[in-house]
Amino acid sequence: MSITKVPLVSSETLQVLEESLNGELGLCRNFVSRFIDMWPGRFERIHEAITTAHQEDAMDAALSLRSSSMMVGGARLGAMATDIIALLEYEAYAQAATKLATLQRCGNQTTRQLKACYVNAA
Repeated sequence: MSITKVPLVSSETLQVLEESLNGELGLCRNFVSRFIDMWPGRFERIHEAITTAHQEDAMDAALSLRSSSMMVGGARLGAMATDIIALLEYEAYAQAATKLATLQRCGNQTTRQLKACYVNAA
């Protein structure tokens, strides 16, 4: 499946997260809000590690991004991180670097949607 066909945000995953937090909507919204706040730093970290071809840091940043994105329902962002991880396994830094601008746009869109449709939802 093409990454663009993966939903930006999975409401089902957010429901599972809420359930895992005993239905505490406020707690879940705080968790998602922290993810949103951490996005710029996460992107900066993965960008730096890939552009400097630092294998350990790049892989750590990509794995962290994938797991945190998938946890808060950022399905497309998680899928993009998975693609980057596959490139990093072959130390294909140049190819991974070509995906950074798209990754940043996706992350920005994901955090905007999470904020508008979940964190700030009535």
